[in-house]
Amino acid sequence: MIEFITHYWLEAVFSATLAGFGIAYRTLSKKVKEQDAIKHGIVALLRDRIIQTYNHYMDKGYCPIYALDNIHSLYEQYQNLGGNGTVTRLMEEIEKIPTERREEQL
Repeated sequence: MIEFITHYWLEAVFSATLAGFGIAYRTLSKKVKEQDAIKHGIVALLRDRIIQTYNHYMDKGYCPIYALDNIHSLYEQYQNLGGNGTVTRLMEEIEKIPTERREEQL
């Protein structure tokens, strides 16, 4: 009788443990998917902001130092999160424009 109880008790514990691992795996998988979605959303927002800033200052013909510093910070985080090199060309171009307004623009 003790063997019967021990045998089925161990099966019950083992089954409960496997069920717990299954639940933990599903929960973790869901969290990983959410984190990936958040990461991709932030990359998209950073890319959009860099492009908007680029267009704004290219239209003006100059980019103040504070704005250039800001766009560099955005670009650094964009790259850290795995952003692709598409925005790199924009960064190279915006670094070439003057940091102060020219007299003919006044």
